[in-house]
Amino acid sequence: MINKKNLPLYIALAVPVLMIILVAAFIYLPGIGQKPKYNFVYMSGNNVYDYSYNNYGYSVQNGHAVYIPQPVNNLTNPPQNQAQPQFYLYDTSKNEATSLTFEQVQTYNLDPTNTSQDGYTVQQGNGGGGDLFFGSTPSDYNSWFIKGHNRSVKLNLKTVSSTYSYYNFRFLGWVK
Repeated sequence: MINKKNLPLYIALAVPVLMIILVAAFIYLPGIGQKPKYNFVYMSGNNVYDYSYNNYGYSVQNGHAVYIPQPVNNLTNPPQNQAQPQFYLYDTSKNEATSLTFEQVQTYNLDPTNTSQDGYTVQQGNGGGGDLFFGSTPSDYNSWFIKGHNRSVKLNLKTVSSTYSYYNFRFLGWVK
């Protein structure tokens, strides 16, 4: 039996605990069961950011992938024998990537914005130590994650190199 003399103490201890439970419920419950609906296209290669320098290279214009060759100026931009990047379609429902040719990529209608229409983003792991709560991106520079609606899922990317890195992954766009 509860001692009525200590009832204010029990209430004072219960209120903060209940507030924590309610806040956590309001944060996590809306995201339960939600999964990304949109797939995305990315490219991989040795330093894929070299493929999009000064408005040249691979990009998305008017919803389609395009390639704009960089003009050759032998004085400032000597030609380089650089391998072409590999393109992939990432299926978010299966958490797997399928290899594509650039011609296949051009057939997709792509949205190059960082956030999909259903509120997800593709992000590299960070080195800030991560935070177990509130849907933060885990602490892993060599991994990529799809993040949104208070959840973060590691992507099973295929890349040209055996390691995931900022320099061998480049997001092109969400498939509409």
